[in-house]
This record gives sequence, C-alpha cells and structure tokens, in this order.
Amino acid sequence: MTLKNIFLFLCVSFLTYPIYGQTNCNCPQALKQLISKIETEYPGFPEKVKQHNDLYQAKKSILNKKSLNAKNEACVALLQEYLDFFQDEHIVLRSLTVAQKKVSETTASPAEPVEEVMAKAINPEVFYIKIGSFAYENIALVKDLIAKHTEQIEHSKGLIIDIRNNGGGTDDVYQPILPYVLTNPIRIMSVEFFATHTLVNGLRDYALKNIKQGLDSIAEAKKIEDDLKEYKDNIGKFVLYGDKKVLIDTIALHKKSPTQVIILANRNVASSGENFLFSCRQSKKVKIMGTPSMGALDYGSIREFKFGCDNYQLFLPTYRSARLPQYPIDNIGVQPDIYLDESIPDWVDYAVHYIQE
Repeated sequence: MTLKNIFLFLCVSFLTYPIYGQTNCNCPQALKQLISKIETEYPGFPEKVKQHNDLYQAKKSILNKKSLNAKNEACVALLQEYLDFFQDEHIVLRSLTVAQKKVSETTASPAEPVEEVMAKAINPEVFYIKIGSFAYENIALVKDLIAKHTEQIEHSKGLIIDIRNNGGGTDDVYQPILPYVLTNPIRIMSVEFFATHTLVNGLRDYALKNIKQGLDSIAEAKKIEDDLKEYKDNIGKFVLYGDKKVLIDTIALHKKSPTQVIILANRNVASSGENFLFSCRQSKKVKIMGTPSMGALDYGSIREFKFGCDNYQLFLPTYRSARLPQYPIDNIGVQPDIYLDESIPDWVDYAVHYIQE
C-alpha cells in the first residue's frame, strides 16, 4: 500500500480510536496540555500567531486564570475559547463526559432526514442538481445520478449545481460532474504535511492493519517504513506531498455539455465544497452565485491527536495548502461572481432567469 492511498483515505474520514478513561484532566491541566499540543503539532500555529503574538499571549494568560475555577461545561467553553483564537473549522474538540451527559438527557425525536443528492429538469433548457454534502457515502449516489440523467444534462442549455450548506467531505464525490462543467485543464495546488509523531504513527497503524498476513507481510511492513522515512526524518517540519506545488489536471471533457453553468453557494460551504468552487471557477462557462463561502480550506486532512486528557477528544488538521501564505482562504472564503443578497428570496429562480436571458 502506498502513502498516496493512505493520504486519500485520510482526506475523507476521521481515523478515530477507542478512548479509555485513564487520565481525566481538571481544567487547568487540560488547558495546559491542549496549549502544548496546539503549539507543537497544529500546522497553522506559526502563521496564525506570527502577527498577533501579543494578543495570543494575553489570551493564554486570561484563560489560565479562568481555568482555576472552571468545571464541566464551563471548562469545555473555556477550552473552545482558546481554540477559537485560530479560527480554523478543522480544529474540533469534544468533551466525552459532557457529551455523554447531554445524550442521556435528550428525549427529542430525531429530525426528518434531508435529501442530500437530487436532480430534476426545471424546464427543457435548464437542469438542476443538488448536492448537500460531499460525504463519502454520496460518491455512488452522484455517479448514479449522472448516469441516469446524462442525456438531459448534455442537451440542457444551462446547468445549476446547488451546493448550499455543503460542509465538505471528499473531492471524489464531484469528479463525475467536472467533465460537464470545465472548459480547460485546471491548476490544483498541492499540500504540505506537518510531520509529527502522531501523523507518522497513525499512517503506520492504518497501513499495517491493511497488510495481508503471509510470506510478504514482513517485506510490506518494511516498505511502509521506507515510505514514512521522509516524515520521520523531518519531525516538526513541513513535507511537500509529491514533487510539485502546482499540478495540472487534464480532465476528459464531454463533447456535449451545457453552455452555461451556475453554482449556488453560501456561507456554509466549506472544505471540499470550497475545493469544488476553486476547480469550477477556472472554467470559462461557470458563474458562482450566492455569498462568500465559509473559508475552511487552508488546513485539512484531520485526525485525532492525543493530548493526555482522556475525557476529551481533539482533532487537528495535518497539512497546509501550498497556497500559503500568499493566498489564504480561511475566514475569507471563495468569493462569488455574482453576490445574491437577502432581497433575492429564491436563488434557483434567479439562476434560471439568468441562464434564459
């Protein structure tokens, strides 16, 4: 198994492991150890603190004092306040004790499921596709949708792709759509992984679990260690994935496709949802309509990082985009070509009229 396959898996899922309650930290201890983990293993720490170090140090001092008397929910809020300084949606902290308590107290019935993937012909000229999530389980759904409606898509004048509230997932979900959307090869920025023992051990554990027992297992294990050597030799440093910062992706385009493509996006579009916008906006026939996206794309491929407190789970990104620091997206978002304000109640209707004008 190559590192490429391992990284592809990491990009679409959390690699979580059972938590055994061995060390439950009080609030001052949890904050101290959380700070240490962020400062040494979060790939965005140097860049995000560089120009705001005085503010960061003051924030730490205030929170350390507050932590002395904080318990339970108050401590969770305090730890989250510290993490909020970095304004990174890919940093996730979970309190296992508070979460369990809330689950046991919840008696409300589950909400009605929302259809995340659907398509329809709005009229003979305009076809509409909605993808509310790029979650891994939607790969097959989108493939089937495209196969089922190929003729309608090819013969439509305009295609509307609605990804509002799409918080991301895996880029594999939207690949079947690109041949109908793009007009030319696209530039894709690579990523730089921040080499840590957590990353190396996690990659090794995952790879070893997928080795088939047999005569070749020892050789495969050695191959895994060889693949990890660059990361093991550069702990605490960034390692470029691949040998180029910029990749040119030449996608085979369909001979028949819509002449206009509208993508609807709002503030809740994030992560791989924003990757989709980045790719599509390079097409000469695409217009992005809506509002700026969330801005959660600079750091990614999250996994669990232990920080010595078994009453909490911490998930951190493991890479930064090679766009940085010249072209940050976090908390800025991908900007629309046409901004739709609150005076436009029906975005789909607006897009239809835009195509037919």
